[in-house]
Amino acid sequence: MEKARVSVVGATGLVGEFLLRALVGHPRVRIALMVSEHAAGRDICDLLPALRGEVTGKTVSAGPEAIAAGSDVAFLAKKGPESMELAPKLLDAGCRVIDIGGEFRFRDHALYEEWYGNRHTCRDLLAEAVYGMPELARDRIAKARLVGNPGCYATAATLALYPLLKAGAVSSEWICADCYSGLTGAGRQYNAKNSNLFVDVEANLRAYNVGTHRHTPEIESALAEATGRRVRVTFVPHLAPMDRGILATIYCRPVRTGAEPGGALRILKEAYANEPFVRVLDDPSQVATGNVRGTNYLDVSAKLIERTGVLVVASALDNMVKGAAGQAVQNMNLMLGFEETAGLKGRSI
Repeated sequence: MEKARVSVVGATGLVGEFLLRALVGHPRVRIALMVSEHAAGRDICDLLPALRGEVTGKTVSAGPEAIAAGSDVAFLAKKGPESMELAPKLLDAGCRVIDIGGEFRFRDHALYEEWYGNRHTCRDLLAEAVYGMPELARDRIAKARLVGNPGCYATAATLALYPLLKAGAVSSEWICADCYSGLTGAGRQYNAKNSNLFVDVEANLRAYNVGTHRHTPEIESALAEATGRRVRVTFVPHLAPMDRGILATIYCRPVRTGAEPGGALRILKEAYANEPFVRVLDDPSQVATGNVRGTNYLDVSAKLIERTGVLVVASALDNMVKGAAGQAVQNMNLMLGFEETAGLKGRSI
């Protein structure tokens, strides 16, 4: 069986590394190009020693023509203007694109420009780009040329809230998402800020980007498009003293069935009964980052606090897998007509 050719642009970054980890164990693909402009010509295992014995070859410097000529799908593990420069050229050359950055997550270029501070130079592609959350848009992803891979916090919050909002079980105007992430969420930083150094993160916990985090409009946009109503979320991210993982604890005002004890949990179980990577647990206390580490699973649960009338929804995922590389491979599987779980079950990534 001929294998699909996949290339990773930005192969030496953290997301690039986890993409390689996932792809090397995939039965239907082969890694064609590992593109790294700053480290071209070096052996990948010298740059990413954890991949010794798993991945072989050298990184390359390659333009869009060379990438497209050697690839059926290209993962863009880059951010900002570089992705916007590459994507249209790759698409014109017949290569499908999965963008891991935030450049193709919004339909409205003004929303992107407001929150990201960059001018969007591929506005004509935004209507075509599919937001790559399989649980919300599986059929559209399967037909897509261009997928905007969701952010990690956005995946945790959106999948926790979507069934409840769609069922009308919670208010769309009163939602507080209290979320915690490991340090890998900041990517591989060669000039790290002091606040991201081990000595400042270990045994420490703090909120950051309160009211300004870029995943705020992404969560609201994804939920609004999926449910057909305006959604407002107070999103507060925290940096936790761990390397990987996201825990989201979300507080909602229940309405209708969400106000019944067990009603929200029943909605989640029914919505995700056939989803290969969403596990609905019986109580939020069972949701923990250690249980999803190295996997493409998202665990979720909900409980109504009857004394206060607040519904608590908790979710957890590995920010480098279901929150980034794993979800990207899941999207690739759909785009290429492979089994959706291919390369993503039965091993740690």
